[in-house]
Amino acid sequence: MLFQELGKLKRSSIMTSIIWMAVGVLMIICPPQYVDSLVQVLGYGLVIFAAVMVLDFISSKRVLMNYIYLTGALIIALLGIAVLVDTNMVRGIGWIFGLLLIADGIFSEFNTMLYIKRSQRKGWQSMIVLSGLLILFGLIVLVNPWWNEPTKLFDVIGGMLLFSSVVSILRLVFIWPIKGE
Repeated sequence: MLFQELGKLKRSSIMTSIIWMAVGVLMIICPPQYVDSLVQVLGYGLVIFAAVMVLDFISSKRVLMNYIYLTGALIIALLGIAVLVDTNMVRGIGWIFGLLLIADGIFSEFNTMLYIKRSQRKGWQSMIVLSGLLILFGLIVLVNPWWNEPTKLFDVIGGMLLFSSVVSILRLVFIWPIKGE
């Protein structure tokens, strides 16, 4: 039972990384005339994702964790509506993405120190460097002194999504006991 759940978690992590890679490539190759349409698709995607999370809450047990997920879903819905209503929301997307990069870097740094270092796997120091780069890139996106146009910001966010996905996959490889499978 436990190994089945861990297998589901592994597949979910890999699929999430693949989806983020696809979104990153889409943001990089998107022509400038379609950036506004891509922002609208992002807004609708956030609203649909929030609706699915709310429906999942309705069909689930009423435990504390599900209420936390419901709160996250409502915040995601508000962000999606803000993206749809405000035409100049690309800068806000940059802020949100910068904060998410910083949080992912801190999470990766925590996992490196807690799990990878203790398991004495070779190359664990590279994960510390990659986690630090995630935090640095998040700060760069937050400060954002160079990218005033949405197309440039989308290229930067797309590239950093690709990098974040690679770091996520490497973190999974380092943490997951592949030799035991």
